[in-house]
This record gives sequence, C-alpha cells and structure tokens, in this order.
Amino acid sequence: MKKQLTLLTVLFVAVLGCSAPGRVSSQEKKPESRATPSAAESAQAAQAMKGLRDSLLTSSAEDIGLSGKEAKAKVWGVLMEIALPSGVSTIVSIRDGTASLYTSTGGGIIGGYSAQEQAKRFVATAEKHLAGMKSTKSFPYPEVGRVKFYVLTPEGVYSDEADQKELVDGQHALSPLFLAGNDVLTGLRIASERVKPSGTP
Repeated sequence: MKKQLTLLTVLFVAVLGCSAPGRVSSQEKKPESRATPSAAESAQAAQAMKGLRDSLLTSSAEDIGLSGKEAKAKVWGVLMEIALPSGVSTIVSIRDGTASLYTSTGGGIIGGYSAQEQAKRFVATAEKHLAGMKSTKSFPYPEVGRVKFYVLTPEGVYSDEADQKELVDGQHALSPLFLAGNDVLTGLRIASERVKPSGTP
C-alpha cells in the first residue's frame, strides 16, 4: 500500500508543476496550446479555480444538477485537498461519477466522466468514513504536509484531515479514503495525457 500511495505525491507535483491557465481543460475537449501566461492571467485563473471549489462547498446536490436518489444519498460528493510547497490540489468526485481537479495555481481538469468508476468508489469510501468526521461551515485549505477531506451531504459539509506521511504509510484510519482519492487523480491524469495536442511536453 505504501508504494501505491507514494505515487500520489509524485502525481501532485507533476500536476502543480504544469498548472497554468492554458492547461485548464475539459475532459471532453482537446486543450489548446497557449503561450506562457502573464502574472495577471495566472492570478485570474487561480481565483477562478478557488471560486469553483468554494461554490461546490456551499452548494446543494440539486444546485449542481443531481436529483432523485443521487441527491438524497448519504454522501453526494467528496473533496480531497493536499498542500505542497508549490500549491494545493483539490480532487473532486460527485456521486454521478463526474470528477475534477482544481489547483490553487490555476490549472485543472473540469468535469467529465473519464474517471467515473474511480469517482464513484471515492464517494462510496467517503460514506464509510462519514461517522468519524465533524460538521463544518468553514473551508480553509490545509497546511503544507496535511491532507484535508470535505464530504458533501444533504445535511451539510463534514470534514477531517491528517498528516500526509501517516496517510502514505497506511497508518491512519483515513488511509483508505486517501487511496481512493489517489485513484481518481490517476484516472484524471491518464485522461489528460490522452488529449494533449501533439508536441505538448
């Protein structure tokens, strides 16, 4: 398990390292090549990603388009955030199988079903850990070296966090949830590699 979980840090570094407004893309579209963004463009993109994150954390299941059993489920969505010195990445999974990646540096992958099975497993795993979490109405990013989970329910948002090293070592109760989030990230990364335009590094 430790070897598999260690891949998460590598993937986050890769994601944050290439995050730029030109890399914010939909899984349904081929991203367009862009010149290096200016500081103003990067700041604008970073704010947009934070806006999407904050909007989700303050929305209901119905607000984002879920209905019926999906909207009334015990858990309808989950976010996992990991903070590295280079920035914060947020993995989002919704009960219908959509998955997204937001980064505090402005990059990301918005929506889509390319990691559908992984996203559904992440939500199901979050449901198993809900009882140990606390209700929250504030949504700060985690500190460097920490991993934070936000679980979205019809009754509101629940949260828990842990040290990244403990999660990687498999020694924490939240390690299975961490692993499920890692699987979503892996699926998103593979999908984004498939749609890169030729010549993109």
